[in-house]
Formats: sequence, C-alpha cells, structure tokens
Amino acid sequence: MSSGQVNAETTAGEITFKTRDFYLACFLRCTGYALIDMRAEGRRKVFVFRDRPTRRDDVLAFYGNGAAVPPLAFSSTIKDMKAMLHNA
Repeated sequence: MSSGQVNAETTAGEITFKTRDFYLACFLRCTGYALIDMRAEGRRKVFVFRDRPTRRDDVLAFYGNGAAVPPLAFSSTIKDMKAMLHNA
C-alpha cells in the first residue's frame, strides 16, 4: 500500500478503508469520516476509517483539487491528528 492508496476491507462486520496519507486522513476527518483505528506499520501509521459509499469520489476530489473544506477546520484537524500521532 503506497502512502496515498486506499484499501477497502471488512473489519468486525463493518466496511473500512485504510490509508497512510496523512493529509488525506486529515481531509477525511474534516469532512466527517469516522476514524476508527490508527495502526503502526513499521515507523508509519495507517489510518483506518469507516467507509462511505461516496469515498471514491471524495478521495478523487481531494487528489484532483476539487474538494473544499473550511481552512481553519482543516488546520485544526491537522493539529489534532499530529497530536494523536505523537501521543500514540
């Protein structure tokens, strides 16, 4: 799995997806995706989210620069996620 690749799977009866891309993870949290786990994979972390039917479109919008989130909310989410990384 590359840093930006999304991997769908079923965990405990719910469909989830994983990414190592920190800024994609921040964007998804900022847009309301539930972060359900953060796993260690070597020195990196893998962010595990509850999947949504619109996930593919949301990820493409993020990478295609077609998504919009409030800048202060995105900045705040980045700070929160960095704190989670350093305290995990």
